[in-house]
Amino acid sequence: MPKNDSAPASTALIVFRLAALFTFLAVAMGAVVCATGSGASCPTWPGCRPDQIAPQWQLSPLIEFTHRVVAMTAGPLVLAAAVMSTRLRGADRPVRILPWVALIGALAAGAFGRFAVLSSLPTWLGGVDLFSALTAMSAMGVAAVRLGATAPDSSSREPAKPRAVQVEHLAAASIIVVVMLHVTGIFVAAPRSYTRCMGWPMWRVIDSDLHHWLQYLRLGLGGVGAALVVSTAVVAIRSERLRRWGIVLATLFAAEMVLGLVIGAGGINTGVAAAYSVLAVALLSCLGLLMAVASSARAAAYAMPVNLPQRPEPAEPGRR
Repeated sequence: MPKNDSAPASTALIVFRLAALFTFLAVAMGAVVCATGSGASCPTWPGCRPDQIAPQWQLSPLIEFTHRVVAMTAGPLVLAAAVMSTRLRGADRPVRILPWVALIGALAAGAFGRFAVLSSLPTWLGGVDLFSALTAMSAMGVAAVRLGATAPDSSSREPAKPRAVQVEHLAAASIIVVVMLHVTGIFVAAPRSYTRCMGWPMWRVIDSDLHHWLQYLRLGLGGVGAALVVSTAVVAIRSERLRRWGIVLATLFAAEMVLGLVIGAGGINTGVAAAYSVLAVALLSCLGLLMAVASSARAAAYAMPVNLPQRPEPAEPGRR
């Protein structure tokens, strides 16, 4: 029998989705580690301490070790997805390329994470570390959605192309601005400041942090990002095919803003900080998934055949 060179679509889709899930969980758990200050709870790598692999039954070591386990699980899954992407026949270019982008980001983030445990990262490498992790999460999520995308329901009365294109462009612009917002937080944060963790700015300049000019720039990025996210959600909600994604995006953004007001009013604690950071990760991930869904809907709409009016066949001679 001839050898089948293509990976089964169902198996590849499962691997892609698992890789997307675990890259998201790795970034979310990293945000929890930062928000709870659990990073120094396991001073060695890969085990928690020199004389033990697993951590003690204390919250901070468990959070840090769980993050490591999730991140180390995500790496092989992303590698498997990247290898499978080369054997998928008929897959579009993002499905073939993005898993490799995610793999590079995951490997870079893993290497920087190990280095941070064993020593310390300079600020600029901390920014590269965060950018790599966010890139891996977004790229793998988009690839999983594009692989599993199906053509839209042709019975729908709504034209898919205009709003799908609009949502796709708005979501892409939102992702760029929001990633810049999070990465610049690394550069303005003072030592042990919560600003270094995932989260939107508190809508004011924090005197204890660094570089007030960069804080003002970050506030501007936050305003632009908020306007883009709200616009993306509104346009998506107006689309029949994207409405659920728009509602989820709007809900995540509203929750992030409410928690930001709570923190800004002086109500920060470990639980609130962790929730704020996880919501920031979920919001960025949702933007990437929504962009992928809109892109797939737009591509499918353009690929749908156009029903042209049929010309009446000429009558045969001698027949009326």
